[in-house]
Amino acid sequence: MIIKNRFALILIMMAALTILHSCGSGINYIPNAGNLEINGTVTINYNFTHQVIDGFGGSNAWTRLPEGSTANSLVKLLFSKTEGMGFTILRNRIPFRERLPGDENPSLNDGFVVRNNDHTYSYKEENGIKTFDLNWNSWDIASTRNLIQRIKNLGKDGPEELVIMSSPWTPPNNRVTRWKEDVTGVSTSLNYTMNFTTPDVWGRLKRAHYNDYADLLADYVLNFESRMGHPLSILSVQNEPNWKVQYESAYWSGTDLRDFIKVIANRFPQKGITVGTIGNNAVGIMMPEFENFNINFNNMIKPSLDDPISERAITHIALHQYNGAYDPSSRAGSRAFPEIIESGKRFWQTEVSGSGPNLPTGIGINNALYYARMIHWDMTLAQTNAFLFWWLWTNTRGNTTGSLVITDGNRLIKTHRLYAMGQYSRFIRPGWIRIECDAVPFWGVFSSAYKNPLTKEIAIVIINERHEETNITFNLTEADFDTIDVYRTSENETLTYIGRQRTGANSVNVSLAPMSITTFYGSVK
Repeated sequence: MIIKNRFALILIMMAALTILHSCGSGINYIPNAGNLEINGTVTINYNFTHQVIDGFGGSNAWTRLPEGSTANSLVKLLFSKTEGMGFTILRNRIPFRERLPGDENPSLNDGFVVRNNDHTYSYKEENGIKTFDLNWNSWDIASTRNLIQRIKNLGKDGPEELVIMSSPWTPPNNRVTRWKEDVTGVSTSLNYTMNFTTPDVWGRLKRAHYNDYADLLADYVLNFESRMGHPLSILSVQNEPNWKVQYESAYWSGTDLRDFIKVIANRFPQKGITVGTIGNNAVGIMMPEFENFNINFNNMIKPSLDDPISERAITHIALHQYNGAYDPSSRAGSRAFPEIIESGKRFWQTEVSGSGPNLPTGIGINNALYYARMIHWDMTLAQTNAFLFWWLWTNTRGNTTGSLVITDGNRLIKTHRLYAMGQYSRFIRPGWIRIECDAVPFWGVFSSAYKNPLTKEIAIVIINERHEETNITFNLTEADFDTIDVYRTSENETLTYIGRQRTGANSVNVSLAPMSITTFYGSVK
């Protein structure tokens, strides 16, 4: 073959290079690489397994459900397996914010930890263990209880098992109790003078109160099921432990986290709570919920994994993904963490949203494709077990970046990124396993595959960021296809059923719509 022009040569070289692009590779994504007229092949090894998937979901922190039937419609949209996204994980906030009369914005007072008239905390002490009084009608707690009940009202159409994880943004603190202190000896950018007119903002829990805080958290865990109507599965130690912000927050170093988790491992069993597992009278412990994947593993995570006491207590390692918008590669902030995988802990991405130079704005298909690609890389490169968005919904039409759904009176404004998550979450259920899958040899096309180990169900998710229709072939090894149904989200489709795909024994030829996320869900023989 004679190459007649330089542009054609460049296109052929690009096509050849993409053959090297396998799931989990570090090759950068070049968008809109042109109309490469090449058919791609995806090889899926049915018996080559990777991580177990725990589920998908998001947070209801600081939010209230809309009124009346709209609340039920919203819950069905998010958690129904047949009519919604099929989410199974709820991340709620433990409301420890305290403001006293005379503080800045004193109405910002959750009132969850009951105080005496002098604003000290109300508790009983026996054998050195404190039992704190908690107000389970605190507004954020009551909102979460309402949401949990509506999810459970879905019955068999709801989650197989709703998993609830709780995160504190700050330990309790006010200008009388002064559980927190100035952050010193860290770095210039993180040093901050405590302002006790905003005692929930920043600061560091005093080591003298580690036992008190562990006892308080134990009371939260111990009473959660009886007060909220559903067991708590996972307790996170701290939301974004070293992110200096002007809202509810607290600082923890890696050694702080290690030492406090050791206190939890000692104090929780004295109240009858087992740590290091999930189940009856047991709770998983999650850390560090760092703000992005650019974490220094040796500083923030390794100390807790190197200590045998804290290591046994930890069940989940969690990160947020706010570096994604600033990652110019295809990976949307994701990266491999072999140290986390080797630890044997569950690895969750527990919060992401927002905007940035590489994150398409708006609530349409361009934005949705970005988040689909993020999920793809988190599953295939980072090998996470769960993916959570920040807010499941918000009540403000002006916030188009922070939530999956925007409520406007009795109207639900549904973002395309909601359906991008749904292309995974409705089909890939808790307990499913990711299986080996080649990436399509195209720029802008990404693929991953999953199976139910207890049945013969299979799901293949393909993201096509190209602006043209793309033809591919699935080749399945170690099994034969039976039935395959097609569901798609594109510019004008939202998790739409397209129809049943004709299959061969172990080969399927499919066509991907431009700018789309497609799930091929079915079974093998």
